[in-house]
Amino acid sequence: MTPSRQDFSGIMLWGAPTLEPATWNEPVSTPDRIVAEPWSVSTIRFESTATGVWDFHTHHEHELLWSAGGTVTLEASEHLWMVPPMLGIWIPAGTPHRVRSDHGAVIFATYLNPDHVEADRTTVVGIPMTGALREVLLHNENNAMPDPKRLRLQQVAIDLIHPVQAASLDIPLPRTPDLLSIARQIIADPADDRTTSDWARTIGVSGRTLMRRFQADTGTTLTQWRILVRVRVALIEIAAGKPVVAVARGLGYANPGTFIDLFRQVIGHTPAAYFRSFSPVTKPHQNGTKPARVTR
Repeated sequence: MTPSRQDFSGIMLWGAPTLEPATWNEPVSTPDRIVAEPWSVSTIRFESTATGVWDFHTHHEHELLWSAGGTVTLEASEHLWMVPPMLGIWIPAGTPHRVRSDHGAVIFATYLNPDHVEADRTTVVGIPMTGALREVLLHNENNAMPDPKRLRLQQVAIDLIHPVQAASLDIPLPRTPDLLSIARQIIADPADDRTTSDWARTIGVSGRTLMRRFQADTGTTLTQWRILVRVRVALIEIAAGKPVVAVARGLGYANPGTFIDLFRQVIGHTPAAYFRSFSPVTKPHQNGTKPARVTR
C-alpha cells in the first residue's frame, strides 16, 4: 500500500533545525585551529577518487559543508543529512560528525572562525547554497587581493549564510546496533526490496517486533524510512542531471509514476517542480585534483 502524506507527518523533512537543542550532542573542545587570525573564512576543496569516509571528528571552527556534485552525506547527532549541490550543511563548532563521499564527488569544507561569527546557529542546519554565496566563497579561495579587501569579502560571505527557511532533508538513524546495521545496509543499497519481515529474520526477531523497535528508535516505520533514503538518493542524482525515469528505475521502481507520487508525498512537489524552486547552481572552478588547503 502506498503511504499517504499523513504517514510522514512526524518526519520534519522541511524544518530547520529538526531537533530541540537539548537533544543534540554537547560541543567538544577542539584546540587546533584551521582559520588563522585575522581571517574569518577558510575553504578546503576535495575531489574523491574513491569512496571515502572521514570518521567522527570535530573542529574548533564552525563548518559549512557543501558540494559541487556526487554523493556526499553527513552523519551527526544521530541523524543523516544529504549534501546536494543546492544545499550546504552548517556544523556548529565542536560538533562530532562523520562525512562519507562516493567516487567522483567534489566537496568543499568552509571553516568559519567562531571568534568572528555570531553563534546564532547552534544546531546542524541546512544552508541554501545560492549562486552569490558560492561565488564569494570561491573568489576568496582562488584569488589574490589586498588584506582589507579580503576581510570585507569574507564578511560578505558570512552575511550570505542564512538557515534555509523551508529546509533540510535529514534522516533519523536508529540508536541500537542491530537496527543501525539494517539502516546502513539500506543506505548502501536503497533499491534492496527486502520486506520488514525479511529484515527481521536477519536479526532474529519477528516483523512486528522490528517494526515497533524501528519506530521507537527513529519515529517512523522501516518502510517509511526506506522511502526517505530513496528520496535522498533521488535528490542527489536528479540534481546531478540524471533523468527522473532512470533514477526511479535505479531505486527499484518499475513504474516511474509510482516514484514521482512518493516523491510528491514526501517533499510536497514533483521532482520537476522542486528543482525549479532553486536558482541554477554555478559550477566551481576546476583547479586540479588534489585537495587545496586555504588558510586566509
